[in-house]
This record gives sequence, structure tokens and C-alpha cells, in this order.
Amino acid sequence: MILLLEPQRAPAFVSGGYRYQDEIVQRLAARGEGERRAIAPRELTAVVAQTRQERRGTVIVADGLFVALTQQPLPAEVTALLHVVPERTPWAAQPLRVVATSQRTADAVRGSARSVTVVRPGLDPCFVPAPAHQRGEPLRIVCVGTISPHKGQLLLAASLAASTEASRYELVLIGDERAHADHVAEVRAAARAVRLRVCSGLSPGEVAAELQRADLFVSASRRESFGMAVAEAAACAVPVLAFDTGEISSFVGDGRNGWLLQPDAADAEFSARLVQLVRDPRRLEAARRAWQRPQLQTWDEVAQSFAHACRGT
Repeated sequence: MILLLEPQRAPAFVSGGYRYQDEIVQRLAARGEGERRAIAPRELTAVVAQTRQERRGTVIVADGLFVALTQQPLPAEVTALLHVVPERTPWAAQPLRVVATSQRTADAVRGSARSVTVVRPGLDPCFVPAPAHQRGEPLRIVCVGTISPHKGQLLLAASLAASTEASRYELVLIGDERAHADHVAEVRAAARAVRLRVCSGLSPGEVAAELQRADLFVSASRRESFGMAVAEAAACAVPVLAFDTGEISSFVGDGRNGWLLQPDAADAEFSARLVQLVRDPRRLEAARRAWQRPQLQTWDEVAQSFAHACRGT
């Protein structure tokens, strides 16, 4: 049995990391191989000790987010699930078995871990290109992610609004809008003449439908652990503008099916590239024709790989 311990989250809150865990635990539980327990961060050490005593043979997996929330290393003898590199050093009481969701995270922690296995996120079958259809105004730009300061939606909205053709654009923001309500209000105000839609709580199929109607997908986040939403957009043949972070460069080729900026690029460089692209539909169509599906497993395969990695088999 695999027990995944994760920090308690706000009701209905969605993030790439939590979605990864949702998809995996759902499948492991259906096979009687896994379960999840959400706990207060301060309870981690006690819960691990109690589980070891009462449920011998259980593989305990601890979300690396506990390190940031407690500023304490992960307990000994757990398997660490790392979506990002923990900022605290040391991040574990002893070298641990690690399941990393990206190669960059794996490479960064390999020297301080007992073993590291990369198990990337999966890709739902609904993320496929839509049949060709006539495109026109408004030009639709989609961004997926919790609406928050570090995801860059404010820069995205302001950049479009500053264009002399702002009224031609529709910006669709897909993501939780409750965690940072004040910031959402700033984004709405910054959009001005841009037509803005904010969508929360969408299923993967609903997200896919929005992507399939998009002319351009934009990720304005300068720090992604993987870039799951970008992979889904690329799978739908949507041209992508993003910062080169996480594993985005493995499924977005700069100048082919999208355009990549360095994470430390100035805001002005991002804005200029964005406006250049939305004014050039021929470049967008060329990028759409360069579609190549990201080489990611199905979620069923990911769950199986995850279980093998946790057990060390």
C-alpha cells in the first residue's frame, strides 16, 4: 500500500501539483494500491511515526511542499514527491528515495538523494487538435493557471491592453480566482478594452475545448516545475508563447510550434513579443501547422510508473 501525505488545501483549489496527485491517487485507490491523507503541515512527523508503527509495510510518500510550509526537513524513511526543488537545505533528515515530476528537479536534487526517478505528468486523450475552422475576430488568447502574482496574468492583460488593437483581442484566463481575489481585480482593471473572460473549475475536457478554440496560448509564469498546461496546449496544436522554464522546451520548439523567452527576460521584451505575434496571424498559423504531440504517458501509465518508483521496483 502507498500512502501519499499532502498538506491540507483550500476546498476545490487546483494546481498542477495537486492535479498530478489527484490523477495518480484516484487510479491507485481504484486498484486498492494507494490512498491519500491531507494533514496540517505541523502533523507530518507525528503522522509518519504513527503510520510506521501501525501499518508496517506501507510506503509513505510525502509531498515536498511540506518543506516550504514547515521550514523543516522531511522525516527519515519516507519517499519524497518533489514537484520543485525545495528551497531549504537540508530538505531531508537523511538521503531519501525521490520521485521527481521533471528532469530539472531530478538533476538538482540527485546529489542529496538516495535515488531519484522521474515520473512526468500524464496527458489526457481530450487534448488533441480541433478540426480546422475559419478564424476571425476576436483573436483569442488563452492562459491556464491559478490567477496570482507569480503566474503573470497581470503582465499579460496589461500588455494586450497597451496595444492599439486591444479591442480585437479576447483574453481567456482559466484558473482558480479565489485564492488572490485582490489580484484578480487588478487583472480585470488592467485588461481595459480587451475582452476578458475568467473561467474557474473547468474539467480537463472543458479546458481542452477552450484551447481548441484559441489562436495563441500564453504562459507568463517565469517559474514552472513542469508546465503541464503548456503541454496540453501544445497537444491541441495551439501556438505557444512562454518562458523557458520547467520542461516547456521539451514540447515547445522556439520558432516552430511556439516562442520561448528566457525566465529573466524583461517585461518589455515579453510585451513586445506578445504584441508582435497577435498582429501576425500568418506566423500563428505556421506554428499551428508545426504541431507535434508531446511525448507523455497516459495517466494510467503514470500511476503505474509512480507506484513502481515509490516501491523501488
